[in-house]
Amino acid sequence: MDLLKVDGHTGIGRDTRTGAIININKKEVETARERKKKRLETKEEHSKLIAQVDSLENEVADIKDMLTKILEKL
Repeated sequence: MDLLKVDGHTGIGRDTRTGAIININKKEVETARERKKKRLETKEEHSKLIAQVDSLENEVADIKDMLTKILEKL
């Protein structure tokens, strides 16, 4: 892959075969990967918390139903 410098920009080059702009700054690429990983972890944690809240809501509803049945029998 041959790269041409892009005027006015450091850390990026243009692939001569495809014309694509490529980030050649390894530190920037690694930082972007870390940000993406953290964003995905946060999203997964958020999904888990939503599932836990849903589960707790169901459990509270079950307890409420049981208490209602107990009170009806008294």
